[in-house]
Amino acid sequence: MIHLIKNNIYKILLGTFISLVCLFLLLKIVDSFDKTLESLTSISIFYLVIGFLIYFLSLFLRTYRWKILLKKNVGTIKFKSLLNVVISGYMFNNLLPARLGELARIYHLSLLKKINKSFVLGSILAERVTDVIVLMLFLLIGLIFIPSEFTENFSSNLNITPQIVYISLIILLSLTTIFILIILSGLWKEITHKFLQLLKKINSKFNPDKYIESFTEGAFSISNKKFIKVVVIATSLWAVEFSMFYLIGTQFNFDIENLFIAILFFGIFSNLGGIIPSTSGGWGPFEVIGTIVLTSFGVDSNEAAAFTILVHLILWLPISIVGLITFIIDFRKSKS
Repeated sequence: MIHLIKNNIYKILLGTFISLVCLFLLLKIVDSFDKTLESLTSISIFYLVIGFLIYFLSLFLRTYRWKILLKKNVGTIKFKSLLNVVISGYMFNNLLPARLGELARIYHLSLLKKINKSFVLGSILAERVTDVIVLMLFLLIGLIFIPSEFTENFSSNLNITPQIVYISLIILLSLTTIFILIILSGLWKEITHKFLQLLKKINSKFNPDKYIESFTEGAFSISNKKFIKVVVIATSLWAVEFSMFYLIGTQFNFDIENLFIAILFFGIFSNLGGIIPSTSGGWGPFEVIGTIVLTSFGVDSNEAAAFTILVHLILWLPISIVGLITFIIDFRKSKS
C-alpha cells in the first residue's frame, strides 16, 4: 500500500491542494460558520440513523450490480461476502487518497476467491460508467422541471455566463448519449481494439496482452443483455441514495418551493464532483459544489453548507467503521 501511495504522490498532493482550496472557498461562501454549526448539530439522531440505513440499502443494490458484472469471470460468490468487499472498498476510498480504495477492493476480493484482477478492475470501471450514465439521465429529467432562476444564480455563483452553463450541459448530455449508443451497438469492441493497436504503434514495447484484454473485457462487461438490467439497478440505487438526501433535507430550514429538484441537482453535481482530485473521502469538492447548487436554488448558505457536511458525514463515517471491521475479519480468516 505504501508503494501505491508513493506511485501516486503527485495525485495525492494535487488532491490535497484542491481540497484545501475548496474548504477555503466554503468558508468564503457561508455567512457565519457559527450558524452553520448550529444548523449542523440541530438534527435529531433518529433521522441520522434512518439516513444511514437508507444509504446502506443502496450498498445492497451496488453489490447486486457488481455481482452481475463479475458473474462471467469470477463465478459463484456469496452475496454477503461480496457485500463485505463493497463496504470495505468504500471504507478504503474514505480513508485513502487518490481513490486507492478501488484497488483495495480488488485485494479484499482476492482474499476470498481466486480472481482475474485485471477483469475485476475493469468491472469497477464499468460500475463507474453506469453511475455517470444514470446521473446524466437524472440530470436530463431534472432540466425539465428546473426553475429559470437556478441557471442565473448558478452561473453568477461561478462567475460565468448562463450560456456557458447551457453549453456545458448540452455537451455532457451529448457525450452520454453517444456513449450509450456505442455500448448498445457493440462498437466498443472495435474501438478498443484499434486503440490498443494504436498504442502498440506508438510504443513498440507495449503489447496488448491478456492483462489488457481481461481489463477491457471487465470494463465492457455490460453486454446488450446486461445493459438494461444494470442501468435499472444503478437507477434504483441512486434513487435510494437521493431519497436519503431528501429525508435529511426536510429537517433543515431550506424554505424553498422546489426542494425535490434542489436535492436531485445536489445529488447529481456533488457526486459528479467526485471526479475532481481531492483528499481521501472527497472532502472539499463535495461540500463546495453541493453548497453552490443549493444556494442557486435560494437556500441560505449556512443551511446549505450544514446540510452538505452532514450528508457527507452520513456517507463517510458509519461505512468507514463497518468497512474496517469487515475487512479485518476477512483478512484474519484468510490468514488462519
